[in-house]
Amino acid sequence: MTEKKESVFETLSKIDVSGHIEKKMGLSYLSWAWAWQTVKDIYPDTPNPKPTKYQEMLITKDGYKLTERKVPYLTTPTGTIVEMTVTIKGVDYTQQLYVMDNKNKSVVNPTQAQINKTTQRCIVKALAMAGLGLNLYAGEDLPMGDISEQDKKKAEQKRKQSEQKARLQTVLGEYRELLPKVAEAYETTTGEIEEQVKQTAESEIKNFDKMPAINRGARMNNILKNMLSQKGATEQGDLLSEV
Repeated sequence: MTEKKESVFETLSKIDVSGHIEKKMGLSYLSWAWAWQTVKDIYPDTPNPKPTKYQEMLITKDGYKLTERKVPYLTTPTGTIVEMTVTIKGVDYTQQLYVMDNKNKSVVNPTQAQINKTTQRCIVKALAMAGLGLNLYAGEDLPMGDISEQDKKKAEQKRKQSEQKARLQTVLGEYRELLPKVAEAYETTTGEIEEQVKQTAESEIKNFDKMPAINRGARMNNILKNMLSQKGATEQGDLLSEV
C-alpha cells in the first residue's frame, strides 16, 4: 500500500517557528530570511517570490501622475500596497500587505526602505498561507499541527461531556418517575422518601455527597427500585398468609 505523502500545508504547519519571531511595535514578525531558507531546504525547487507589478504613480503638487514604468508596489490615495506570490510544488500562494510607518499606519508616499521591508514581510505572509507560521496570524503559540491535535482533544472532551449530560438527564428522569411511585406505595410524601433514600445511600457509601451527580443519581434510583420490590414482596406475602 502506497503511503500518503503530506501536503505542503501539512508539512509547513507543523514547523515550530517560535524561536524565530521578532517583536516590533507590539506586533510579532517571523524572520523572513529564516522562513525562506526553511522552505528552500524542504522544497529546493521553489522559485524566488514574485512581486505583482503595477504602473508607477507619482505624487505631484497637482495630485498624481502615472508613468510608463512598472513597479512592485501599488500607490493609492490611501496608502501603498505590496503583493507577493510564492509558488511551492506548483501551487501559488499570494498575499498583500500595506506599507506602514512606526505607528502601524498606512503610508501614502513610502521610502524604498519601507517598501523593501514590507516586501519581506509580505513574503512571510504568503508563506503563512502555505502553512509556515500561520499560527501567528491565528493568535496561537503552537504550530498548526499541534493546534489541530488540541482541537481534536477539545472536540472529544465536548463529545464526552454531551454524552455524560445526556446520561445524567436519563438518570434524573428515572428518579422523578420512581419517587412518586415509591411514595404512593408506602403511603407517604415524596419528601420523606427522599430523606430516607439519602440516609440509606450515605450509610452504605462513604462520602456519598462527594460522588459525581450521575453516580449519586444511579445509586438513589437503585434504592428506590429496591424499596418498590420490597414493598411488592411484602404485600404479596401478606396476601398469601391471608389465604
